[in-house]
Amino acid sequence: MINSLRNAAFGLVAMLAVEDAALRLGADDSELDPTRSLASADATAPAMDAGTEMPRIQFANAGFESRTDGWSIHVYGAQPEIETDTRIVHEGQQSLRVSSTDPSDTALGQELMLRAGRWYRFRGWVRTRSLVPQSAPVCGTFQIQMPGGAGIIASGANHRGNTDWTEVAIEFEAPPGGQTRIAIFFAGFGKGTGTAWFDDLKLEEVDTAGETLRITRDFLPGKINPLQYGQFIEYLCDLVPSMWAEKLYDGSFEGPSPYKFAFLRETDFREKPWHPYGAVNRADYVLDRDRPVSGGVAQRISVKGGAPCTVGLAQDGIAVEKRTACDFSIFLRQSGIKGSVKVRLHREERELSSATIEPGNDWKKFRARLIPLETEINATLSITFNGPGTLWLDNVSLMPEDNVGGWRRDVVTAVKELKPGVIRFGGSALDDANLGEFEWKDTIGDPDRRKPFRAWGGLQPTGPGLEEIVRFCKLVEAEPLICVRFSKRKPEDAAEQVQYFNGTAETPLGRLRVKNGHAEPYRIKFWQVGNERAGAEYETHLGAICEAMQAADPSITLFSSYPTEGVLKQAGAWIRYVCPHQYDCANLAACERELEATRELIGKHEAGKSVKVAVTEWNTTAGDWGPRRAMLWTLENALACSRYHNLLHRHANLVEIANRSNLVNSFCSGIIQTDNHRLYKTPTYYAQQLYATHAGSRPLKIESKVSVRAPPDVSATLSEDGSVVALLAVNATLDDITRPIDLSAFGEQGQELSVWTLADRGRSGQPDVTNSFGDPERVALVESKFRAVGVKFKYQFRALTLTLLLWRVK
Repeated sequence: MINSLRNAAFGLVAMLAVEDAALRLGADDSELDPTRSLASADATAPAMDAGTEMPRIQFANAGFESRTDGWSIHVYGAQPEIETDTRIVHEGQQSLRVSSTDPSDTALGQELMLRAGRWYRFRGWVRTRSLVPQSAPVCGTFQIQMPGGAGIIASGANHRGNTDWTEVAIEFEAPPGGQTRIAIFFAGFGKGTGTAWFDDLKLEEVDTAGETLRITRDFLPGKINPLQYGQFIEYLCDLVPSMWAEKLYDGSFEGPSPYKFAFLRETDFREKPWHPYGAVNRADYVLDRDRPVSGGVAQRISVKGGAPCTVGLAQDGIAVEKRTACDFSIFLRQSGIKGSVKVRLHREERELSSATIEPGNDWKKFRARLIPLETEINATLSITFNGPGTLWLDNVSLMPEDNVGGWRRDVVTAVKELKPGVIRFGGSALDDANLGEFEWKDTIGDPDRRKPFRAWGGLQPTGPGLEEIVRFCKLVEAEPLICVRFSKRKPEDAAEQVQYFNGTAETPLGRLRVKNGHAEPYRIKFWQVGNERAGAEYETHLGAICEAMQAADPSITLFSSYPTEGVLKQAGAWIRYVCPHQYDCANLAACERELEATRELIGKHEAGKSVKVAVTEWNTTAGDWGPRRAMLWTLENALACSRYHNLLHRHANLVEIANRSNLVNSFCSGIIQTDNHRLYKTPTYYAQQLYATHAGSRPLKIESKVSVRAPPDVSATLSEDGSVVALLAVNATLDDITRPIDLSAFGEQGQELSVWTLADRGRSGQPDVTNSFGDPERVALVESKFRAVGVKFKYQFRALTLTLLLWRVK
């Protein structure tokens, strides 16, 4: 995931590379190529509060009647002639003319203060003569940019060669904070020659309230694949442990987990460590490297001669339920101990359950069934013996018997109800040595003999290995998508992994799988090569890896990492999906441009082939560590993610798979949040559940005089059997919005519609509201009914809501 912040290095075209550098790296202007930024101008329009009269937005010198006053000018390459022209004008007394006979990168800019989240329509006129964009992807047009030029919001059509006066209209959404840059391009992000005139610029706020949304029977290209609602699991601090039913931390005594990242260091979850217990003044505690069961050490507790004493180890913070049995297991050996080892579950001195064990001189695994007499969320498990003597301990476990294949029952239920379709396993622990030590072969076989490892600093329990993760996917009825390691690996390594999971019992790795307890192949269909990889080394070796994996199982579907020209050239014969990561999904325009650029790349190199896009990680951010990361579990994030799903619907013929990051905990990004005995679902969980359970398979064309992204952002779908139209509408603004809706293409009379709404129960008007353990359903889905008096009706979409209207087709 973390490498997505460096995604700009592998941009598809120059313009995308520049935009990614700003948006994903969080760079300021000084970090970008100077051709990508324009100095700020002083001209602004007043910011308006919600509910005030629609503003008339005034440019400084919008018709260039005062030469270039109010506009900043940036030139790279040859110096052009920048003059006003009184002979060739579109409106007023003069226009702006930019001309250069030598290659020049020239742009002008002006910044305005608009109302954040509101939609605007920019209009400007352009004329060209012999304009040749020699290396510039942008020429003879206008752009709407983030402040300081740090990212593109929207672009107008390019004009080159000889064109008469042509109006360029751009609809766009004002960015957070409202500050917006209007940019005029002679040639940009490269150089060009020729002449361009610009004149008569206007900007107005778009009033969407009276604009009808007419749902047509025309299909948009492609079908919506339910795998668009996929999820993502990786070894990241406590992500996998928070899903696993194990109640003890660090059962193999590997030591503390200094997480490498934090949300709020003061309150972030930390596992409760083992601590000395009993007459600790009499005992020596040593991590012994001599003959551990697994991992690098075992715990040794020694008491030398003297009076008898009770010593041992304990761990606090354990949640147990009354009469819900737990399976306790431990490896023990001893020397010189007379008597038994006692295992107790207790709250202070109030005993909940206990058992005794008689260890011998050699390692042996012991089990005990502990049935708590009461429910307790902060119990202690202690393991004690009477000294003198020496006791060695390793691989301690306490598992509730109601686990589901080792996983928490409540987590399995919540994920299954989410209907994710596909769950990807991957992440930075695979291919970034600084963040993980993952080796898939270390996570298979007997859990008691597996090697513990760390990911992002967090110690991972030996129980939930890759094989258990695959089984989890099957439990929740999702297709697993397995990412194999690229760094320091050969093609035969990847082929062995495929053979282990998919090979018959007659193959070498298939036999190992049978030995490990799973006779039947897992038949994993989806495999990805490398996590967040690009560059010459990856492109050179990708084809050989794909060929080896396909030879191990010809039925598998292969995914590359980032989409690049080299990937398609070197491995286009094998890969079915190229996989960008989009961690700025709140910037829909940027995401859409990247998808369109990927479409063009595929069309250029894979014409006639069926290569598609799988966005194998996406969210509103991959970074923003610290308090700002709290945005990931807010209602605002749920609405941004919903708008991204609408975008994917509109590109259904390109994007078939998408995996939101992350599934559980993960410093706010998990749509499920757990502690030691409960969970709650964030607003984004409910949003994704609504899409996965109610959106149809056929995207419908919506006719409107304003963009379908203008509030509310809408998507319309038809169910596979043609019986239900679903209209999904996201109003991320602070105002209620009423829109006329026309469903006459699907009936002749009104009806009662089923309505689902995701909203803040408290109606606070605050986008940052969220759920919590104390109030787990403050933001949740509510079902209601709405009586449409006819096939044409008006509907009020409340502020800060996701709304689903279900219309029965007759």
